[in-house]
Amino acid sequence: FFIRGKPMPFCARCLGASIGHIIALFLFIFNKLPSYILCLFLIIIIFVDWSLQYFHILESTNVRRLITGISGGLGIGLLFWITINYALFI
Repeated sequence: FFIRGKPMPFCARCLGASIGHIIALFLFIFNKLPSYILCLFLIIIIFVDWSLQYFHILESTNVRRLITGISGGLGIGLLFWITINYALFI
């Protein structure tokens, strides 16, 4: 992605992961945490996209990287907050 004609200092997937982490924080704040299974599914989505690109099966685009980055970042972020929530309220 570009800002005012200059490339961003980090990749689309990293940007998406950062957005996913922020969404996960808001879901934690508003006590809307999903199950572990949904979190794992979100993480699998980014892994599948990465694998398809790595093994030259399907070239990924910046939009796909952004979307799968959001998915993976959200999954990892939610797992983090679910674990924190569980540790605090046993």
